[in-house]
Amino acid sequence: MHSLVYRSQAIDTFAVSDIYKMLSDAREFNSRHNITGCLLYHNNQFLQLLEGEEKEVEKLFKRISKDARHHDLEIICEERGFSRLFNDWSMAFHDYGQNGSSANLKLGQIDGFFEKSNTFMKPTKLAIPFFTNVKDILFNTN
Repeated sequence: MHSLVYRSQAIDTFAVSDIYKMLSDAREFNSRHNITGCLLYHNNQFLQLLEGEEKEVEKLFKRISKDARHHDLEIICEERGFSRLFNDWSMAFHDYGQNGSSANLKLGQIDGFFEKSNTFMKPTKLAIPFFTNVKDILFNTN
């Protein structure tokens, strides 16, 4: 098992509606290649966790890194040999909207969303950097 977390910035012309097409394509591709994970998009920023066989994750990440819809791609963390955090999700996703949600609403959504994945119950070094970046994207107003 190979897991990878990356963060990037969407291009200025990327519209929220574009994410649903991208998400549909990702779910179909991921299902065919036994890749699971989670995608967060908020304030023109992406945070994604990919998990699967190393060869498949690396091949997908190479495609993602060439995608012109985003830039400033940064790998946050990689891990090998642990179980999946998002076992049943070809690509978990929640739309947090643009700036409008209150902090309490966002925190409640995060808690419910990740509780379903049993993320907090699985030993992995990915959890802390992943959730630190989730918090940064959702609550940073810069």
